[in-house]
Amino acid sequence: MKKEFVNEADILIKELNEETKEDIHYFKSTSCKELQDFLVENALMEQKFGLSKTYLFYHKNVLAGYMTLLTDKQQIEIKGKSDNLAAFRKKTKISGYRSIPALKIGRLCVSDEFNSQMPFNKYKGLGTIMWVSILSLSKEISSKIGCRVITTHAKKSTGAHKWYKKLGFHYSHNEKRTEEMLSSQEYVAIPMFYDLQEL
Repeated sequence: MKKEFVNEADILIKELNEETKEDIHYFKSTSCKELQDFLVENALMEQKFGLSKTYLFYHKNVLAGYMTLLTDKQQIEIKGKSDNLAAFRKKTKISGYRSIPALKIGRLCVSDEFNSQMPFNKYKGLGTIMWVSILSLSKEISSKIGCRVITTHAKKSTGAHKWYKKLGFHYSHNEKRTEEMLSSQEYVAIPMFYDLQEL
């Protein structure tokens, strides 16, 4: 089946709230049921407690994806030297700091119809539109308060770490440690970071 690129003009972003909460029950993600369940069972509760904020992406009035964002910090010094963090420290000349402020992508998921990994889905490109939205919000935040990087723990089961890598994210651990985490069943996600000043 030929996949159709999502037109950004057809996307409407709404906050998860009492008015939109009924829509989330129609959201389906068979590639990652955990992300589907989070949206239905926990997202609104977390938001009410002030722990995270969830945004819903509609395509022609159909809920096509969501993202959950929260504040975070990126450790500068972590166990096992990271070449990526060492390069970051050298570039920024940051010294005396153990961590730096960050915006975290807590969850990011598209429905089956918009997941390009699904063999019979119709659309592609929604993830990129969502990423551009995150970058735009990150620029706005960093213009008002300290926020240097975007962080995430990318799901291994969905191959999300590969997608984030293509976007310009770096692994937070060194190559050897990252390979260990990728091959071990003990870890379900890989920590990654994106330098906002690489834009």
